[in-house]
Amino acid sequence: MRIQFSAAAGNRPSPLSAGVLPSLTWAMPAISTIAIASMLVAGSTASAHHSARAFFDTGNMGEIEGEVTGTHWRNPHVEFQVQVTGEDGAQETWTIESNSVNALERIGIAADMIEVGDRVVFWGAMSRLGRPSMRGYNVLLSTGQEVLMMPHISTERRWDDRELLAAVPVLHERDTSAAVERADGIFRVWTPGLIRTVSHSQLPLSEIGAARKAAYDPLTDDPVLNCVPTGMPAVMDVTFPIEFTREGNDIVMRLEQWDTVRTIHMDGSPGDAAGGPATREGYSVGRWQDGALVIETSNIDWLFFDDRGTPLSSAVSVVEQITLSDDEQSLHWRATTTDPVMFTEPVVQEQTFTWVPGEEIRTYECATAN
Repeated sequence: MRIQFSAAAGNRPSPLSAGVLPSLTWAMPAISTIAIASMLVAGSTASAHHSARAFFDTGNMGEIEGEVTGTHWRNPHVEFQVQVTGEDGAQETWTIESNSVNALERIGIAADMIEVGDRVVFWGAMSRLGRPSMRGYNVLLSTGQEVLMMPHISTERRWDDRELLAAVPVLHERDTSAAVERADGIFRVWTPGLIRTVSHSQLPLSEIGAARKAAYDPLTDDPVLNCVPTGMPAVMDVTFPIEFTREGNDIVMRLEQWDTVRTIHMDGSPGDAAGGPATREGYSVGRWQDGALVIETSNIDWLFFDDRGTPLSSAVSVVEQITLSDDEQSLHWRATTTDPVMFTEPVVQEQTFTWVPGEEIRTYECATAN
């Protein structure tokens, strides 16, 4: 058995030895700049599936070695069970949380790459809760090849004396002519960047907002744990592509994450929302202004502003401005969220989406853990 802990990734032991596998001396193959770039584009934001910070401690990195006893290939996180045998012969089952199915498939990692019975080594962030669990960043396969499971978080090698398996689909090698031909302004598939708050270093919570957030327990209150889709504006903190299409006079925004569909009513007015039921996505009215798409959303029925338990009230409204770059290679998204109950002033967020010709919206289909 091996369970190692380290605050840094500098130690480089020789895993899968001691009778587990013969000595391996593969050299790392040349990995093209394009391949690495594709890995980063495939998952260009930090996880917004649930607040990983509540469960895993990146200041406490560790390594475990054992036999795979279970695999669960699902969104929002693929999981592996690994049986670790201690020096005293006692066995313990560890749970390894990895990337999403969609993100792993985009970087060329298939379900049959890690199977029950395989002997593997995982490296990642250990549980904050004292549980035998880890968020796996790197894995050393039974073949002796290293795989980067979270290239959007870290591309650092753990076992640089082993072969790096970079099974990365490079989109530019595919026939993307149809995607290029269909592209029309914002109407195409866009890959997200990193969302950030630009108006405040700390959210301007009201007294009631601060009290509600203090009462939030991510271990029990996070709806993502039960595969409840996220609502506005948090639904726009996406880690997967989005697509804009036309539907009559309206604009439809499809988000791969949560299989969300937002309808932007281009012939409506913000007051139209008052007549209908509140929904997670709210009621969105759009208009073109100086070349940008401006979207006003109200009548939102959602509890949280983010994945960290920041509360929202039924009075929340969001104004988004989506601007296409001059070269039509990127979209700038800027959103102002106003909630007079939970915030003392509006909160502004922004991110940039990039165009990767050939990218497509996939099915998400979240499934809860066993």
